[in-house]
Amino acid sequence: MDNFRCTCLNERVDNRPQFMVGSRRQGKTVLLIKQASETDGIIVCPSHHMADYIFHMARDLEYSIKQPITYDELSLYSKRRRNKEYYFDEFGIQLESIIRRALDNFERDHIKTIIIDEGSISRLNDILGELKVCNIDGKKLRLKMEICEED
Repeated sequence: MDNFRCTCLNERVDNRPQFMVGSRRQGKTVLLIKQASETDGIIVCPSHHMADYIFHMARDLEYSIKQPITYDELSLYSKRRRNKEYYFDEFGIQLESIIRRALDNFERDHIKTIIIDEGSISRLNDILGELKVCNIDGKKLRLKMEICEED
């Protein structure tokens, strides 16, 4: 993914976001709260309910953050605040929603067969392989799509 470049010097800079993967209650959201507090950044999450929950969690932990926003609000919000840092919570929910909507459209439109070239899977894995992914302890991880035969 060579499209990550410094805008002023057009030099390759690794400014990709870091994806953090972990199970429930491991401290991922608390880490986002700490980072947002330190940078005056904004947490982006799936729903208003979750935004309120995170805001109250930050207050209970005695961190000062801006009111989190939803994914839907981001496009409006980011145009006004281009120099802010954004922290995405529970992005897996957003990815799941995108895939479910696409599959729902196939069902609604009575699509019977969908062809996926093996090269497409390989290219998707190339993209996933370029992501910076780690667990909560900082151990590097790699995301990968697999096609498995059923038993």
